[in-house]
Amino acid sequence: LDGLQDRLGGRSSVLEVRGRAMMVAVELESGTQAKRVLAESLAKNLLLLTCGTYGQVVRIIPPLVTTEDEVDLAIGVIDEAIAASEA
Repeated sequence: LDGLQDRLGGRSSVLEVRGRAMMVAVELESGTQAKRVLAESLAKNLLLLTCGTYGQVVRIIPPLVTTEDEVDLAIGVIDEAIAASEA
C-alpha cells in the first residue's frame, strides 16, 4: 500500500489509493481509464480486476505468498499502465 501511494500519489488521474493488508484499490477518474489500465497490465502478465459503482476502481488482490520483489514488479507495471492510460 505504501509503495503504491508513494508511486501513484502524484498522478492527477489517481483519485485515491486505499486498502488493507494485501487487498488494495486504486480509484481512477473513469471506468474507461480503469479498463485501459487492466488491458495494459494484462499485456505485461499482471491480472487485475475492476470494481466500483462506475467500474473506475482497479483492485489488486495478490496471493498471500507473493514476495516483496513481485510486489515491486507489480507496482512498476501498474504505474506504467496508468501512465499509458493518461496519454
